[in-house]
Amino acid sequence: MNITQAELKIKLELHLKWLHGETGGERANLSYADLRSADLNSANLLSADLSSADLSSADLRSADLSSADLRLANLPAPTMLLLAAWEMVSAELTLKLMRYDAANHPEPSKFDEWAKSGNCPYADVKWQRCANFQENRELWKPGKTTESALELVMMLFAEKQIKR
Repeated sequence: MNITQAELKIKLELHLKWLHGETGGERANLSYADLRSADLNSANLLSADLSSADLSSADLRSADLSSADLRLANLPAPTMLLLAAWEMVSAELTLKLMRYDAANHPEPSKFDEWAKSGNCPYADVKWQRCANFQENRELWKPGKTTESALELVMMLFAEKQIKR
């Protein structure tokens, strides 16, 4: 199903109303939608039906995918999915994501400085984070990341109850 950016905007506005329990709102049904290269940056897709949607190359940075139905959806690269808005996750997954972020930082030692009440590791670099989640300096322990981007996304899907 082809959908224009204007139609998508309306569906997302109605979805927000539905999420807030407002009159006239409705859950976003984007199943089978062609959302290739769609701008979903910061979109609230909480509990949205995206089953069988084509999300390849969609901009999902800071999008909330919690409890979304992504069964049979064609998804963008796991590295793009890590940039969705994951916010709070378990302590174990937070550490794994911080280690992944550090492994992809030009100066991983900046994370050690940050953990000791230093500045954000990204404060003075021209790189963005590799994952969008609520970090926790108290959990930081140096170590190697052993999970791939895909493995981390699957862990996020499990925690956020995303149907896949």
